[in-house]
Amino acid sequence: MTAPELDDGRRYRGAAPGQRQQERRTRLIDAATDAFGIDGYRNTTVTTICATAGVGKRYFYESFSDSEDLLLEVYRETAARMIEAIHTGLRDADADVDQQVRVALTAYFQLILDDPRVPRIAFFEILGVSPAVDRAYYDVLDALVDICLALITPHVDLETHPTVSVRTVLFGLVGAIVIIAQKWVLDDYHQPMTDVVDSACLVVNAVLAKLGPETG
Repeated sequence: MTAPELDDGRRYRGAAPGQRQQERRTRLIDAATDAFGIDGYRNTTVTTICATAGVGKRYFYESFSDSEDLLLEVYRETAARMIEAIHTGLRDADADVDQQVRVALTAYFQLILDDPRVPRIAFFEILGVSPAVDRAYYDVLDALVDICLALITPHVDLETHPTVSVRTVLFGLVGAIVIIAQKWVLDDYHQPMTDVVDSACLVVNAVLAKLGPETG
């Protein structure tokens, strides 16, 4: 007779210990994503997450050192979803840079609209927790800058604007897009998404026009 999964994390059916640990870890991350994205990181306890995940509390510490460690993992997975949405948008766009920018930004804002947990975790719950969490936040901004740099480099006059200078400008550009997204969320998505995308595209295109080679 096959034994059911127990509250202390034991599971039978022939699953290897490493597989069971990974399953528990996944359930904890899923439960924390809901908790941090709905109730907030500071309003959530390890006990609550373990209860939601159906994992004995002592098994929490086989995967995470503390709640901040779990927050970092939730944030990384949330940020990965945002980056993947942008990459998917770029794959679906044609070669025209304006179209690529619009499709990528539309995919980014669509995810924010479709899953309110994403902006709460990525924009608000992540801020001011600790220096380690702040570093993770800026690592994600750097990743977004990398995407922008790869997208616009073919259209930039690198003789006039060296890559190091362009990267600094793009860091500010990514920050501006994040602020637009934050304001949209704080306003409870009152502005139509098409208008938000238009505003973000205007900012990107203005920067691109300034960095591009002179014509005429």
